[in-house]
Amino acid sequence: MKSILLSVGISFSLFCAAQSKEVSKLLPGKYETFSKEKQSKWDRGDIMLIDENTYKISTDKEVGEYKFSVTAQRIFFISGPLKNVYAKTFLNNNAPVIILPVSENEEHGLKLSTEIWCYYKH
Repeated sequence: MKSILLSVGISFSLFCAAQSKEVSKLLPGKYETFSKEKQSKWDRGDIMLIDENTYKISTDKEVGEYKFSVTAQRIFFISGPLKNVYAKTFLNNNAPVIILPVSENEEHGLKLSTEIWCYYKH
């Protein structure tokens, strides 16, 4: 009985560890934007992280500032073209992905017809 409980406990802890892949650092570079269904590109353009706290989007020359919270797994766009846009992050095949969810962004005045997923390219 003890060995069964021990096996279940170890399996559960390994499963939980595998599920908690969090982004520890956002890599600078281009994040290509697609609708959740990947049927079309986002009309606002791709997000380009210039360094650890500045960004721009491909359709605008304005540079803005952002902060990344590892704890919250969120990006806070402080200024620039995406100011106040709600964004969260996760890892997909060991590469960071930025997601702009519909409901949270409607609260901030951004109308999205579907979630926007931003995939790291380089």
